[in-house]
Amino acid sequence: MSENGIWKIEMLTTYDWESRATAFLRDGIYWGAGAQHYAVGNYKVDGTKFLADIVIVNHGAPRTLFGKKVDRYEIAIEAEISGDVFTGVGKDKEGNHVIQYKVTKLADLP
Repeated sequence: MSENGIWKIEMLTTYDWESRATAFLRDGIYWGAGAQHYAVGNYKVDGTKFLADIVIVNHGAPRTLFGKKVDRYEIAIEAEISGDVFTGVGKDKEGNHVIQYKVTKLADLP
């Protein structure tokens, strides 16, 4: 399985998994966006581990994420790869907050 592709990004909320963004991964570069934010960064795959450093920038109304409401978040994602699904955590680089992530492949890149 190639990590290059189009991916659905979900976060675990109080009630269930919530779809938050679509991401495009290609050769170590991460681009993503949702209705009111975009995200850019780098990633690497080490065996069955997916590791990414990402900056999320809100361009709409900020929402509380990682215990704070700001326009910009820097996060590190650590996930385990199982087929076309990555599951793991996103950690706020400025604090101690953690959010569970699930990333599911939707399609290969053209």
